[in-house]
Amino acid sequence: MNWKKWIKYTGLSLLALMIITAIVAPILLRRGMNQIYGGNTKLVDFVQFKPLTGSIAVKNVNVLAKDSEYFMTSQTVLIQDGLIKTIDSTLVIPAQTKIIDGKGKYLIPGLIDSHVHLFKSPNDLLLYLANGVTEIREMGGEEFRLDLKKEIENGRIGPKMWVASPPLGTANDLGSWFISMTRSSINVDDAKEAEEMIETLFKKGYDGVKIYSHLNKESYLAATKKAKALGMPIVGHIPWSVALTDVWSSGQNEIAHIEEVMNALRRNYGRIEDGEGDKFLAYVTEESASIADNLLANDIAVTTTLWLVESFVRQKFELDKVLSEIPLAYVNPGMVEGVKFGSNGFGWLPETNLYRLPEGLTAEQKSGHKHFWETYAKAAQVLIRELSKRGVKMIAGTDAVLPPTVPGFSLHSELESLQKAGMTNAQVLQAATAVAADFLKSNTGKIIEGYEANLVLLDKNPLDDIRHTKAINTVFSNGKVYDRDLLDQMLAAVKEVNDAGRTIDISQYEAK
Repeated sequence: MNWKKWIKYTGLSLLALMIITAIVAPILLRRGMNQIYGGNTKLVDFVQFKPLTGSIAVKNVNVLAKDSEYFMTSQTVLIQDGLIKTIDSTLVIPAQTKIIDGKGKYLIPGLIDSHVHLFKSPNDLLLYLANGVTEIREMGGEEFRLDLKKEIENGRIGPKMWVASPPLGTANDLGSWFISMTRSSINVDDAKEAEEMIETLFKKGYDGVKIYSHLNKESYLAATKKAKALGMPIVGHIPWSVALTDVWSSGQNEIAHIEEVMNALRRNYGRIEDGEGDKFLAYVTEESASIADNLLANDIAVTTTLWLVESFVRQKFELDKVLSEIPLAYVNPGMVEGVKFGSNGFGWLPETNLYRLPEGLTAEQKSGHKHFWETYAKAAQVLIRELSKRGVKMIAGTDAVLPPTVPGFSLHSELESLQKAGMTNAQVLQAATAVAADFLKSNTGKIIEGYEANLVLLDKNPLDDIRHTKAINTVFSNGKVYDRDLLDQMLAAVKEVNDAGRTIDISQYEAK
């Protein structure tokens, strides 16, 4: 055998294989992500739904006060051209006005989910409205979201949208590159690139700049400074490369998950040893006062995403039970079924679940994981309670559609978690209405004359029980009125296209 020739041809073959892999792998990855993000699911024809329009009067209804602490009784709310025209207990209703009887019912501002991802699933817009969510903050950033926002402003059925930019990150290793590929983040390596990218995003019309975990410190400081100069809100993660002191002085306006604060504290604390969770909880409680002071001093809001954090340990140890408790049928089947990449997965079901335990763990290791994630959830609850007590701006958000946050439905679960963590029902409602709207600079979130009539009519009082936000009778959004029958039709249409697109039977998770 001619070893020189063999080595030559083998080397060329390996080089060719590497080149082909470098070309093909990203293509396959993108195809997989298109499936995961719901791009292969048929779209519902939203034009088929015919909501009521024109002048509307909701008569003899209980109206939530501006501070959300009580309901004003026996009010009539007149809605014209999508705006709240008059609120009065003695209003003479103009002729040609359609009347909705609000007796025994409760009118609240439309709910706002301040952290969602549409990915490639516009059907989710129907799910939000059907759950009384009349406004969303979209945190994925792909440009088609800007198109959807304009379409909704021009009459398409869907909640009002605030669209963050694609997240800025620094892909200087394989892990960061994979994040950039799978989550559509924009790579910036230094201050100059960061500043130029902020200019580009500003010109494209994004409502704010999103920061991602793997952004380097130089780019973070430059991006936040530039965005602040342009008047663009800076939202998102706390990068791994920066300390909390950097965040306080950066001009960042919002932290997109309570877990981002948690992770910063955990980096400072060090390893949480098995059985020593109470020590970490005491540390979080002690540090919460200083964190609250800095958040308040720098006017930084925190988006909650608490229910998702609480689900982490359950998804690792009782996923089947979790999946049976949620309305899984309404989630885009591409997202539910997901795709497996080697030992990793992006999906909701056991085979691909994003949060499942690594394979091959010993019983002792599993016990350690359970202790850690239980402690993690309790610490997040502590932070929510302590920060809200001190007056930090808490904004309700779910991080839909990460498993198991079903678009629209999951916001009601989030509100329950916030109440259980220690917030009053009034504070919880504020987090999903007035506080969120104020942060988004939206003319919504309160029932006030001149505000947009994005409203929800409930059959039960949410101040008595926060779960009553689910007792939805009618939704008012963008000058349109959706009664219960129409909302149910929208839900049925989404479920129908989802069922038609499934390759895996999920009937075992349906409520019996």
